[in-house]
Amino acid sequence: MSDSANSMTTSMAQATMELRASGIERDGIVDAIGVLEGRNRIGAAFYDGPSWPKFRPWERMFLALQGGEQRARSQILKHLPAGNQLRVLEVGIGDGDNLPFLPASWEIHGVDFARTRLENSFRRFPSLNGRLAWAQAEELPYEDGSFDAAYCIGGFNFFGDHAQAIREMRRVTRPGGTIVVADEVTWLHRCGLGHLIGIPAIDAVWLRWLGLDREFIKMVFETRLNIKQFVAENWREAKCTRIWGGLGYCLVES
Repeated sequence: MSDSANSMTTSMAQATMELRASGIERDGIVDAIGVLEGRNRIGAAFYDGPSWPKFRPWERMFLALQGGEQRARSQILKHLPAGNQLRVLEVGIGDGDNLPFLPASWEIHGVDFARTRLENSFRRFPSLNGRLAWAQAEELPYEDGSFDAAYCIGGFNFFGDHAQAIREMRRVTRPGGTIVVADEVTWLHRCGLGHLIGIPAIDAVWLRWLGLDREFIKMVFETRLNIKQFVAENWREAKCTRIWGGLGYCLVES
């Protein structure tokens, strides 16, 4: 076995030991979750419950309108560093939909606050055994500088503590590594007819029809995240670009 292969094997073993030390492994997934409160509790309930499968087709339709899933995701994934043997963390890995578009030689790890999504990701990609953690973005169960890159696609808008999530992603990424965060523009829901005419309840009705539950809709309406202001106050190293025809944003530090 070559020195590079030995190094990769050692790195993988160390990563697994570090992660397992921070929680209890159950069915290939390490439980390292803290108490879920606020937006994180609401988000986990949505993705773990019956609402997510109902809403899922609409997400796929959105990606189709952006030229297809690969094209839509590639607008973000292209910002990750090049290399054959990288150790990368996906925060909010969900069902693992980004994995098919990443190099097979990468050592991918993932966290999510919705355990059912991690279970589905593990079923789809058994090689993730021991590399998945049930955890919050604000409390990542890894040592400092554990990864060459960390990324998050979708869900960031409704994290419980956006600034803390970025601090954690930066902490677990090695100095000089890459961090990528992308999501829909935060004002998208305000384009609905109800908001435009000053009757948000109208938009709540059609969002319910799309599959979102009432508590999640209330959270969406109440969340006020100004990305430009957030970057200026919490992440000046990040560069912001528009994606998805202006309906999304991508923040990159490299």
